[in-house]
Order: sequence, then C-alpha cells, then structure tokens
Amino acid sequence: MRIALLTDGIWPYRIGGMQKHSYYLVKYFAQQGVHVDLYHMNDSKYDINQLEFFTEEEKKFITPFVFTFPNKGRWPWHYLQESYLHSKMMYDCFVKQPPVDFIYSKGYTGWYFIKQKQRGKKLPPIGLRLHGYEIFQQGSGAINLYWKYLYLPLTKYLNNKADYVYSYGGGITDIVKTNLPQTVDKIVEMPAAIESSWIYENNITINKPIRFAFLGRYEIRKGVKELSTALKNLIGKYDFQFDFIGPIPKEFEINLPQIKYHGVISDVQKIKAILQSTDVFVLPSHAEGMPNVILEAMASGCAILATDIGAVEVMVDHTNGWLIPPLNSTIIEQTMAEIIKVDVEIIKNKKITSVKKVKENFMWNEVILKEIGYIRGIISN
Repeated sequence: MRIALLTDGIWPYRIGGMQKHSYYLVKYFAQQGVHVDLYHMNDSKYDINQLEFFTEEEKKFITPFVFTFPNKGRWPWHYLQESYLHSKMMYDCFVKQPPVDFIYSKGYTGWYFIKQKQRGKKLPPIGLRLHGYEIFQQGSGAINLYWKYLYLPLTKYLNNKADYVYSYGGGITDIVKTNLPQTVDKIVEMPAAIESSWIYENNITINKPIRFAFLGRYEIRKGVKELSTALKNLIGKYDFQFDFIGPIPKEFEINLPQIKYHGVISDVQKIKAILQSTDVFVLPSHAEGMPNVILEAMASGCAILATDIGAVEVMVDHTNGWLIPPLNSTIIEQTMAEIIKVDVEIIKNKKITSVKKVKENFMWNEVILKEIGYIRGIISN
C-alpha cells in the first residue's frame, strides 16, 4: 500500500501539534511497511533531506518531497493565496510520481487536489484532516471573527468535497456534524496517539505543595491570559507551585518565586522530567483539536485540568481530571483552589488513571493499525 501524505511540515522540522501528528503518522506507517510519499516543508536548522529523525529501516518506506511555502506579502488574503499555490505545487509534483492508493491531506494542503478531482481528474480517495476545527469553536475578540470570515467558505468547501473527513471524536465529531451536515456519512473517527517512551513507569507520588504546569505558546487561543489572572488571585491565599514551559513574553510573567518560567525547551527529556514531577497539568484553551500535549502530560503521570472543548473529552473526564468551560478565569481559579484543598489520594488516583488511559487507548503502535485497516477497507471497495 502506498499513501501520499500532504502536510505543511513534520516535527521537528516544523513545530506544532499537527506537525508532530504528521511525523508520527509517517514513522508508524513506515514501521508497518506502508510506503509514504511525504510532501512537506522545513523551517528548521536540520537537513530535511537526511530525514535524520527516522531509522534507516523506516527511511526505506519514505519518499520525501520538500517545498517552500509561497510568500505573497502581508495583505489580508495573502495566506489563502499562499495555501492555494502551496497545494498546487504539491499537486504538480504528485502527478509526476508513481500512483498511490490514498491521499492523506492535512490542513489546506489538499485544496488543489480536491479542486482537480471535482473537475474530473482521476485521483485516489482523499482523506481530509483539519485537526481542531477551531473556526467553529468559541473564541474572543475581533481577530477570531476575522479568521472565521476569512476561512469559513474554504473550510466548508474542503470538507464537503473531500472523500473522507477525519475527526478526533468527541466534541470534534459534534462540531463537524453540526456545522458540516453534508459530511456526516464520511466521518472517520481516529484519535491522536503517543509513543510508549512517554509512559511513566515509576510509582506515582504527590508533591507538597502541589505542583501545576502549562506547556504551550502565549496566544489568545491557549487561554494564558485567563490562567495568569487566576494565578494572581490565588497567590497569597494558597501554597502551590506552577511551571510554565514555552515562549511566554517577559512582560506577561508573574514575578513571584512559586511561579517558574522555563521558556522554550527543545530537549524532550527535560520536558518529560518537568511533567513527571508535576501533579496537575493545566490547559485552559479557547479552542483545540485533540492536544498532543495533554497526552504527553497524561503519559507522564499528570492529572489534567482543561477546558471542555474539541476532543479534550476523549482524553479527560472525572476519573483523571477536571473539565471546565473556556474563557473564564474565575472558574480556573475556583477549580485550582479546589484541587489544592482536595485529599491527595484523589489527585493520586487521577494521576494513575491518566497513565492507564493512555496505555489502553492512545498508543501509536495500536492506533496506526486502526488507520491502516480503515484505509485498506476504503481502497478495497
């Protein structure tokens, strides 16, 4: 079986949740002997032609094609035009290669492929994964309304015309069914996953004082503003520690000893060390797909405090964490206070359950078999 994976990048050549998901798709497809024509790009210092983050055996099943994302300036519609041209470049390369059985399209990379198929070009089945469908999720401010206005028509077009539409399940499936009713009969529910190397095998313990952590960028969608407001209100009332991992600007830092800002950490082992010493991982986003960082925290033995958005409910429930509504710093504050005061055995049990849930439901070596089985079923019909 041969698959064309269209993506705007794979980790660590490009950073992001979608890029990390793309990397593991390629890696585990290759481990199962599935040939992957990889259409991607590079923003890093690494030599992308070497594919040095794959084993020699995996490389035998990967044929890479590297593209430079077009740059058409900063006018309001520039990214739409760039995305279209980027997809066209991939298509022009694709039609010169040996045929594939399935096209796995991430984000807007399959735009030109879907358009050509609608015009009568003979192409294999196209599966579309837009990940979070943030455009349909709650957001704040004029920027969110602008993005909805800009990308809503394209989002609807791609979903309605693709042969299959991937969903992480849970709230993402609900979003797709509600906003894109024409896709109901072609939804493919497939969760995100994680490697076994993330699983924390030691005895679960609780810190005193309790330790929280956040990992992510400083942006409106991630809810860092609401989280920081909650932390300022908690300080002086309760004893706790909080670690921020990621590029938080200095002007938004809280300069107090119980809150530590690590900045960007590229060493995975250092990230694991912090998460494994954390009790509760906090992700108060306004919009998400199925955040890989929650799986990493769960596998590291963290209970989870997160907003009930996207497919977060697939990973988190009362057995391993706390789900709260987005855009509410007061509820973040109240829930963190509740966690600080609760019996430590309750937190310990949630931490143990997090690891168990990952082992049972979100391991790449099992999820990839589900992916392969589904694609084989499609192409055999």
